[in-house]
Amino acid sequence: MRRVLFFLVGFQLIAGVAMTQSISGTVVDEQGEAIPGSTVQIVNTTKGGITDINGKFHLNNLQSGTHQIKISSLGLLTLVQTVTVTEGQTTQFQVVMKADATSLQEVTVFGKSEATVVREQAYAVAVVEAKAFKNVSADVNQILNRVSGINIRQSGGMGSSFNLSLNGLSGNRVRTFINGIPMDYFGSSLSLNNFPANLISTIEIYKGAVPIHLSSDALGGSINIVTDTRPINYLDASYSFGSFNTHTGAVNAQWHHANTGLTLRVKSYYNHSDNDYPIDINLLDVESGKLADETTEIRRFHDAYTSKMAWIEAGIMNKAYADELMIGTVVSDNYKEIQQNPYATGVSSFPVGEAFAASDINIFNLSYRKKNLLVKNLNVRGYGVYLKSNEEYRDISPNRYDWFGNYEADVHPTTGELGRKTHFFLNRENYLANVNAEYQLADAHSLAASYSLNSLELQGHDDYQPQNNTQYSTPNTVTKQVVGLAYTYVAIEDRLKTTLFTKRYQYNLKSNNSSYNGDEDNYFETLNTRIGYGLASTFFLKENLQFKASFEKAYRFPESTEMYGDGLNVIPNPTLEPETSYNYNLGVRLNKQSAYKGVAEANVFVRDSRDYIRFEPRMNRSTYVNDPKVIAAGLDLSINYQLDRNWNVGLGGTYLDLRNNDETSSVYQDRLPNEPYLFGNLIITYRMSDWLGLANELTLTNVNRYVHEFYLKWPSLAASGKSSIPSRFTNDLQITYSLKEGTYNVSFLVANVLDAKVYDNFNQQNPGRSFNLKLRYFISKN
Repeated sequence: MRRVLFFLVGFQLIAGVAMTQSISGTVVDEQGEAIPGSTVQIVNTTKGGITDINGKFHLNNLQSGTHQIKISSLGLLTLVQTVTVTEGQTTQFQVVMKADATSLQEVTVFGKSEATVVREQAYAVAVVEAKAFKNVSADVNQILNRVSGINIRQSGGMGSSFNLSLNGLSGNRVRTFINGIPMDYFGSSLSLNNFPANLISTIEIYKGAVPIHLSSDALGGSINIVTDTRPINYLDASYSFGSFNTHTGAVNAQWHHANTGLTLRVKSYYNHSDNDYPIDINLLDVESGKLADETTEIRRFHDAYTSKMAWIEAGIMNKAYADELMIGTVVSDNYKEIQQNPYATGVSSFPVGEAFAASDINIFNLSYRKKNLLVKNLNVRGYGVYLKSNEEYRDISPNRYDWFGNYEADVHPTTGELGRKTHFFLNRENYLANVNAEYQLADAHSLAASYSLNSLELQGHDDYQPQNNTQYSTPNTVTKQVVGLAYTYVAIEDRLKTTLFTKRYQYNLKSNNSSYNGDEDNYFETLNTRIGYGLASTFFLKENLQFKASFEKAYRFPESTEMYGDGLNVIPNPTLEPETSYNYNLGVRLNKQSAYKGVAEANVFVRDSRDYIRFEPRMNRSTYVNDPKVIAAGLDLSINYQLDRNWNVGLGGTYLDLRNNDETSSVYQDRLPNEPYLFGNLIITYRMSDWLGLANELTLTNVNRYVHEFYLKWPSLAASGKSSIPSRFTNDLQITYSLKEGTYNVSFLVANVLDAKVYDNFNQQNPGRSFNLKLRYFISKN
């Protein structure tokens, strides 16, 4: 594998002659006004660009000779101009565009969207454009679950704990970001399953190697949520309601003054559900202590969830000193009733009726980006974030509940419902900062550098548990610093592109580790430094046929919860070692552009991990352990084809072979327990526009998802009767109707149409059939 990758680099160095020819120009209208956003493309190549705010463009790394340049812009006549490029020189010219007097619908726009540019990077990356989801009732998790290579498991309905797996690596090994800012410590109210589709523009999913501008200790992949930062005015408001008393609302708005650049943004959401969906229970006979042989359908109770968020930013855009300079604040909170131990394997005979978790979060953020800062070809961006949160966990009730909501008083007066009594208050302070700079040395060479800081401080107290009082009586701190350097080389008219990068990780953890009784306190300090490195290369054999290869040696350090517990359900294990993974990817992408479009992608991956941190359930209190060697290999495929003007079919599937690779282990070569290994989606969409001659659109979408059965524990440890999570197949049907070119939208969703019994975790039933109606209003003015 490495020989293949380094062969590509060597091939570039041989093939990459000094092609420093370029074209620069300005696109203006008949009045001489600049036309920003125009598409400029060299005919029959992938070389192209978009004009900046001043109507200027620059195309690098061209061969000498004659080229045909196509320039297009909405509402203007498309032009094709012949330009002769002289070796070693920059050819400059101005283009005057004329208005199209016929019909705007006849203007063909050539070029690439930002999402396409990201997809064509050398990294193994998938991009989801949220536009198609803004009218449907879906959060980020539900959108991601349609992407090949990703599987998301939830323990229940809205607000329940979830585990995201990406090409064999899951949980904290896959880092999440919002506009490049790590969300590691943002808390449960700002997790992926809270963000509605309305608030996002695209989602970038990096599978394997992660670019240096996403600076964190991701072991093998990252997910970056990108919000809309276009300099336009818009209002996007939605509200939906559905089964189990589920309500979600979102308001996303921006005001932008073109002359002064002044900009004000508001993003907000509200989520609530009672989560009182039916489940099947083997009821307990308290007198005999036996479970009933037959199941009884009951409704969940004490499982409600509420989360809220408001994010306000103000600043300037498109000025000489900044493309964007924004300062903002985020206020968020959530409240979660706890029905049973979130780490339980199965359904408890006695549900929890009073315990809860709650949090409130305040965030202040500053962001900046500028192309051509001070000198040409120097692009800089950065952010600073301060977060303060308060978390509360309460489990003090002595009462014992049954599944009908009845209870016996004072059954266990010395404990809570989950175990030891606890009323735990945890205070977090988190500082994050990053600066990233990219500089193009010459037409074929560029450098990038990044530095990020992530500092967390935890302190708290417990009204009941001496262990928590001792452990969190003084601050527990985690400080991560990542420095990244990258070099990119392009050749053969941008058809061959390779990035070499290295990352230096520094991790410093200072923590108390209290005994169970709280009368002993061992102070631990962990300081670790690691050097990672990698390579990503891509080659366009044809304009529509792309090959990719990437490799990264990556590290992830244990989180404080993994090492020192959460004060409630997780036992400390301060001996955990950092994870290491050697990540390999080979991929191919075919993009068929004809009367009807089709895109097919295949990605082969290997994750060779050492000191793999695995969660191990142990009755009421669980812990994290290191597995010395784990190897994951697999394949994910995705196909999307536009059959005709109305029909679209998407198919995605993943096969994962995740095994213990420790030769000294008794379970050597066993599949890792409790990990799905075969899953996929089939999505069929029918879209009809201008129905009955109106400016409207009717869309019908059918989403089918399958996850194959998998074992709860190591497969070889029992000869028969192994516990397993059964195969699941779900079918969702969504109907959306839009009026006035998307201004007014209404959507109706039937989830799990067949009312299948669905389990993501052992014996923990997910919601059955449900209904949801969503109303959305959207208006935009450029």
